[in-house]
Amino acid sequence: MSRPPLRRGNWSVQEMERLRLLLPHRGVEQTATLLRRSPQSVQRKALELLRAAPRRGDWSEQEDRLLRTAWGAVELRLLGPMLGRPLADLRRRAGELRARLRTGPWAHAELRQLKRMYGTRHDEDLEVCLRRAGDDIREAARRLCLAKDKRFRASAVTKSRGAAAAAVRAPMPRWTTEEVQRLRELYPHHDNLRVAQELGRSVTSVANKAHQLGVRKSAELLTDIGRANIEVRYRGAPPRDATMLGAVQASPGTADASGAGRGDGPDRVESAAAE
Repeated sequence: MSRPPLRRGNWSVQEMERLRLLLPHRGVEQTATLLRRSPQSVQRKALELLRAAPRRGDWSEQEDRLLRTAWGAVELRLLGPMLGRPLADLRRRAGELRARLRTGPWAHAELRQLKRMYGTRHDEDLEVCLRRAGDDIREAARRLCLAKDKRFRASAVTKSRGAAAAAVRAPMPRWTTEEVQRLRELYPHHDNLRVAQELGRSVTSVANKAHQLGVRKSAELLTDIGRANIEVRYRGAPPRDATMLGAVQASPGTADASGAGRGDGPDRVESAAAE
């Protein structure tokens, strides 16, 4: 099936608003795909809309937030104008954030951010985004059965060589007949994290394969997941079952406790092709 043609010409107000929301989280390439515009068009419009006045001196909380959100997703040559700072300032500030890493248990907000970012960013970039050590990030990702997205891995291997490429190359093996049968048995009655742990696969791989097979969650489980998400999102209460945090993360067309998966907003979990 052929892809729809790219949009050309003037940008609508809705497109510009989506650009503002998507770009810091997605970068130029993914934003261009979601908006059906060329990367060059997105880059030009971003510089036109998001360029900030030149700044010097101490960094504000808002600047730090944008830097951490966009680091590793937006190229520095674009991120610099968005912050109104020279590239040397960006690199220096990123180094300062790396020097002040958090330790200890992860907060729910941190885990949601890890879920959103892990699939499409290098671990060393995530150290700036999350202010966590690389080993801490990898261990949390292992517990949540997260993996790098296929397209990200392919792109990273193309751009990298040696150890850097090997770190992102390892794909999951193909699904066996026994695994598919086990998935059909488990998926309707258990959250995605539990299924991923049982099968030794990533949450995204489980969600994508279930979507490919047409397997759905039971009504009873969806009700329980919905209640747990409401408790986390609106009441700030910890989920009754810790695995609920991974219940529907990366499931096509559904939302987790952080709101990921709704449409194509900045928090949407972009599922790669089924592994």
